[in-house]
Amino acid sequence: MRRLFPQSIYARNVLTLMTGTTLAQAIPIAISPILTRLYSPEEFGSFALYMAVTMIASVLVTGRYELAILLPRQDRAALHIAALAITSSMVISAVLLLIVLFFAHPIAALLGDAALAPWLYWAPVSTLLVGVYQSLNYWSNRKAQYKRLAISRTVQSGSAAMAQLGSGYAGGGAAGLVAGQITGQVLATGVMARLIWREDHALIRALRPLRCLALGKRYINFPKYLIVAHGFNTASGQMPVLLLGALFSTSAAGFFTLTQRVMAAPMSLIANALGDVFRQEASQAYIQQGNCRAIYKKTFKRLLLISVAPFTTFFFVAPALFSWIFGEQWRVAGEYAQILTPMAFFQFITSPISQVAIISGKQRIDLLWQIVLFILLCAAFAVSGYFKSLQVALILFSVVYSLMYVAAGLINYKISFGGENERIYKKAIASEADR
Repeated sequence: MRRLFPQSIYARNVLTLMTGTTLAQAIPIAISPILTRLYSPEEFGSFALYMAVTMIASVLVTGRYELAILLPRQDRAALHIAALAITSSMVISAVLLLIVLFFAHPIAALLGDAALAPWLYWAPVSTLLVGVYQSLNYWSNRKAQYKRLAISRTVQSGSAAMAQLGSGYAGGGAAGLVAGQITGQVLATGVMARLIWREDHALIRALRPLRCLALGKRYINFPKYLIVAHGFNTASGQMPVLLLGALFSTSAAGFFTLTQRVMAAPMSLIANALGDVFRQEASQAYIQQGNCRAIYKKTFKRLLLISVAPFTTFFFVAPALFSWIFGEQWRVAGEYAQILTPMAFFQFITSPISQVAIISGKQRIDLLWQIVLFILLCAAFAVSGYFKSLQVALILFSVVYSLMYVAAGLINYKISFGGENERIYKKAIASEADR
């Protein structure tokens, strides 16, 4: 029996995350055909607008310091960075609450859905939970606690799905989708925090505020470049939901949301598991060797090998598949999925290994990529708005993202070879740890 299981540490870590993520995805995927019969496309669209606002705002809250948790050699320094990211999440979420209190109705009107205003008051709660969870997630990733990650993802996905299902039967409407999402975030964050406290409470008690501030200054490039870079990235990813709702209809945003939900399953199930393991091992490779070429090539080959056949098949069957599973009124979402399949394929094979630029300290390259992507997407939607064509908007969106994912893959591959800059970077990290 032992021979049937992966022998390498890398493969076992991936399998652990995939197992947990499979459980996390199984429940929401299984109940999606029920949810699409309990909630209308318009209600899914309103929920999508709420999530778009939340995801864009959540980029700000941690200052992106959670991405630096993997870098120090000493766990004590890394935990101080995690504490800094959590503190930042609390402060900035409080500021966001003040903004919502004064501008909730204008923001909802700008998004084309005035009924969204009451739900926006919950957005700062969501951003706080995202910030705390992401900080704890990266700490667990650093500690190679993949079982912990798997458990928390299962709790979040499963509890959110159950809450949304119960609210749907109770006739909660779009508010039920929002409440379910927050329920999942609260439970997952609580579980993760409890597991970390149980194993790392000695380190947590030794936290010092001045040390957090010192490390915040040392890693200032993360908020300096990555807030803008990832802000552009998140805005680019949420742009279709926001603009489809504003330029066309809330139901169009709802169809797009279901499409994203279904097509995100391969990313969550396989690619993200590989990406989490890749991020940890690539960080260690840079610290020790000054490059991560070998792990980059190995991960890319695996992603490519497992993706070609499924994505090709999905392209041809998507409309019929959506109609059969979710109901005839959702066939339109299947047509969206058919258009977006090339983009999803390139995302699958490049996004999990796109952290090389950040790991190697090249945040400026990541920022430039995000800015170019945002500009191209704005141009794409400007063209589609001029022609008043939803199909043109989706096609251009898919083309732009596909080209940019290819470019990102090539850039990160070149960076993975390392060089003099990486040796300097490695020396700086070692010097910081010695202090």
